[in-house]
Amino acid sequence: MLASNRRSRVLIVLVFGAILLPREAPGAEPVDYTRQVKPILKQRCYACHGALKRQANLRLDTGQSIRRGGDGGPAAEPGQGDESLLLDRVSETETSLRMPPEGAPLTTEQVAVLRAWIEQGAKSPADEAPETDPRKHWAFLPPVRPPVPALSNPSWIRDPIDAFVAEEHERRGLTPLPAAEPHVLLRRLYLDLIGLAPTRAQLHEFLADPSDAAYERIVDRLLASPQYGERWGRHWMDVWRYSDWYGRRAVPDVLNSYAQIWRWRDWIVRSLNEDKGYDRMVSEMLAADEIAPIDDANVVATGFLVRNFYRWNYNTWMKDNVEHTGKAFLGLTFNCAHCHDHKYDPIKHEDYFALRAIFEPIEIRHDRVAGEPDPGPYPKYDYGKSYKPITSGLVRVFDEKLDAKTFFYTRGESRNVVPGRPPILPGMPGFLGGASFQVRPIDLPPESSYPGLRAFLRKDEVGARDAALAKANADLARSQALAEAAERALADREARLVPGNPRAFADPLLGVLAFPEAAPSVRELQAARTALEAARAAVSLDEAGQDAAQAEHDAIQARIAADDANVASSAGEAAARRRSAAKAERLAMVARAAIGVVREENAVAAARDKPTTELKSALQKLAAARKSLENARTEIATDSPDYTPLSPVYPTRSTGRRAALARWITDRANPLAARVAVNHLWRWHFGNPLVATTSDFGRNGAQPTHPKLLDWLAVELMEPTTPGARAWSMKALHRRLVTSASYRMRSQLTGASEADRNRGIDRENQWYWHFPATRMEAEEVRDGLLHAAGALDPTMGGPDIDFAQGLTSHRRSLYFTHHGEARMTFLELFDASDACDAYKRSTSVVPQQALALVNNELLLNLSRTLADRLWAEAEKSASDAQGRVAIFLDSSFEQILTRLPSARERDLAGTFLTKQAALLARAAGSQESAANSNEAPQARARRDLVHALFSHNDFVTIH
Repeated sequence: MLASNRRSRVLIVLVFGAILLPREAPGAEPVDYTRQVKPILKQRCYACHGALKRQANLRLDTGQSIRRGGDGGPAAEPGQGDESLLLDRVSETETSLRMPPEGAPLTTEQVAVLRAWIEQGAKSPADEAPETDPRKHWAFLPPVRPPVPALSNPSWIRDPIDAFVAEEHERRGLTPLPAAEPHVLLRRLYLDLIGLAPTRAQLHEFLADPSDAAYERIVDRLLASPQYGERWGRHWMDVWRYSDWYGRRAVPDVLNSYAQIWRWRDWIVRSLNEDKGYDRMVSEMLAADEIAPIDDANVVATGFLVRNFYRWNYNTWMKDNVEHTGKAFLGLTFNCAHCHDHKYDPIKHEDYFALRAIFEPIEIRHDRVAGEPDPGPYPKYDYGKSYKPITSGLVRVFDEKLDAKTFFYTRGESRNVVPGRPPILPGMPGFLGGASFQVRPIDLPPESSYPGLRAFLRKDEVGARDAALAKANADLARSQALAEAAERALADREARLVPGNPRAFADPLLGVLAFPEAAPSVRELQAARTALEAARAAVSLDEAGQDAAQAEHDAIQARIAADDANVASSAGEAAARRRSAAKAERLAMVARAAIGVVREENAVAAARDKPTTELKSALQKLAAARKSLENARTEIATDSPDYTPLSPVYPTRSTGRRAALARWITDRANPLAARVAVNHLWRWHFGNPLVATTSDFGRNGAQPTHPKLLDWLAVELMEPTTPGARAWSMKALHRRLVTSASYRMRSQLTGASEADRNRGIDRENQWYWHFPATRMEAEEVRDGLLHAAGALDPTMGGPDIDFAQGLTSHRRSLYFTHHGEARMTFLELFDASDACDAYKRSTSVVPQQALALVNNELLLNLSRTLADRLWAEAEKSASDAQGRVAIFLDSSFEQILTRLPSARERDLAGTFLTKQAALLARAAGSQESAANSNEAPQARARRDLVHALFSHNDFVTIH
């Protein structure tokens, strides 16, 4: 019965499908299987019916396997579209039966292509090969250094890099363009390595000696410049998704990222300048708290994980850690396995949770920084509670939940935990050598688990107590002086009282008094008496406060002395340290109890002339205080490890999971880490990556254009052949790349005899027959404006600067606030990176970019400053007006464009200066004219010329 109903429903679907779906008209153009059919199947069907999986024993990755079919019979009946199971399933209207089961159904056009192909015979190439084993994908095999190609014409070659590029030239009949002119190459190099163009002096120095040796010396100088770390720091911040904290910043109860994360940014810059190995940088970002737990300069590297923090949802934090660890360091989309097995790569659903388990124990903590206020303990989330913004200290991660468990859930919903399934253990996928992933717990040094042992913190604590004691002494002296002054004033008033005066009155404190006409009023005398009593009370309290401050100071000193004498990791010595500290703490308790006794004795003395009930109450309190003192003195002899610590206390061990991950990622056997890194390096040097999908090296990603070159570079990064170079040194690889012939080629095609023929073969320059001209990145544009005008502030590091100051502050763009909710408008116009996803930046050309340079008050001011300076230099160098103009024009072009003007540009610029000055002079008397200005017309014209050069294509383009 069920089978009959199913058959009837299928027939109805097929009948209606035959009516509704487009059919091939007689004589229609044949369908090309390779070009039209196979891409549809690969995109939508291979994930379940290919090499990765074979559901229902059906593969759809070759025409033969489609015709052969699976458990349900042939998927396609040649010539019979209405009888083909493939069309039945992709046309199904019932969602639970339709294929593919996830995502949108095939479009009407795609179904029509499949139908036409089947009805035309379901033909496919006889030699069609099925998908290869996913584990044999090129990116999943360890890179092996390939032999350097032997070429028929090796004269162009400067480095093995060039041999791999030239091999493709010869194969495709391409001719590389000649080397760029010296001034072009110099500007390219400076902008590439430090993000700032050369000065005129640096340009003149190189033009005087453009030799290979001089060029290589400049390369070394730039790589040693602190500005190198700033430029390349911004590159890597894209990949590692640097983001300042955002959310409700004023009351940080909703947070993405975290305050003080700018220290991670400064770590990136500093590490690059130190040429810290890429492997070490990766390790510190994932696990500095485990491999360098008391090294504050480097523990901030865990900002890579802090950046993903989201206060309102722990699972979001974990998801981002998994996704972006996979993309940034491995070039794999682990996030695609969050809901099910990966559709393209052999990453199982369980593998996703095994990677998550590595991060499961982590939490955020604050640590104090020497010389800064204590930020206090990290405020755990409390619904409805707001917190003050964090303005000091450093933020880092640590393993808080050492027994944290990761539970398997389905459909990407954390509430769908599979009941009864054991927790997932930390690990990595087997196809990438996951068996070598080994976790070893790590014992942490005492100063990591108990920061109170740090010398600077203890010094700060003692200093705070010293300051409190000094303040108590000062307050006591002031109170004593006040009391003495009040006593003298009252005595003076009493001496002037006249007995028998009719205005006499009875005073409860001073007896019966009589005042002459000039004597003070009752209100005045009462005020004096009140001041005296307050002063006397202040003296008593301040004496007690002094005692308290002294006692607490002494207790702290004793506690620190105990810690200093017992800093050790063994259990016995640690217990002794705790006992000593506990006794020191109890000393403070005794002091506090003694202070209570003193205060109660003062209260009894003050109550002696008062009613009996008050005196009785005071005596009872005094007895209680003395009892407290006795108890405290008794307790001090008690041996106890309990005491109030000088700082938060954290676990003494870490799971070692993230350190294991770092070792596994940077192991020589890992096939992905080095490939991913050098692909980014090549992209930033040459404009285009060798693998277009920079964050996806999986089977759904792009194939490398130069696979042998990619592998040679990956091995070179890990095992450099350059004498003296260290493994994983990025500076060594930079040097190879920028000294290669491939890097030194011209970018401009005009006038190149080889260009027209090459464009006919490779219009997109996929095979690097010329250097690809690129638009400056947004930060380079802004920094370049300031640098050319001599106004760039070279200050490095520090907290992020409000992006609203982008047109007033002259700091490098790297240091301005950058996050998902607010970025500088000027940088946005020039395609600044997305703080959430910038594995590869996009570049646009829109009118607003030109307008941002023309209508920019900062640039107008910079242009005026630069024009005045260059004109002053010209006036010193030439005595005649024509000579000064010529010098001014040359220096303006060199300062802004790093080249001299052509003869035509010089003529046009000179004519502009003359005409613009005349125009401004005529307009100077018009109040309505926007050109009206107090500036001399000639000076204004010079400013306008400089301003125009900043909008020149050669300024914003790296040739």
